[in-house]
Amino acid sequence: MLRNDMTHHISNYRKIFVYLLIGTVLTVTASYLEFNVQNSIAGAVFVGLTIATVKGYLVAANFMHLNSENYSLDFIVNCILSRLIIIYTLVMGFKSHESLLNQCL
Repeated sequence: MLRNDMTHHISNYRKIFVYLLIGTVLTVTASYLEFNVQNSIAGAVFVGLTIATVKGYLVAANFMHLNSENYSLDFIVNCILSRLIIIYTLVMGFKSHESLLNQCL
């Protein structure tokens, strides 16, 4: 039974490895693409952070065994992520209106 249990974990780790390789290929491919969002880098930053978030989740959930933790950890992580998204949105919003602020000054 122990051998069968280890085989399951090894196959899971192999799947995660393949997903991380695919994420790396997507990251490299995205670095060569041009995302024009009103002459800023907001599109490229959004795509890069989205890919990094998915890859970070895969590592944290599987290699750090956070996928079997209780709900309090989920609540804490969701609070942190929601606050980061709000901060990111505010910063990118101010960055996109920076030219308007410069014209007013």
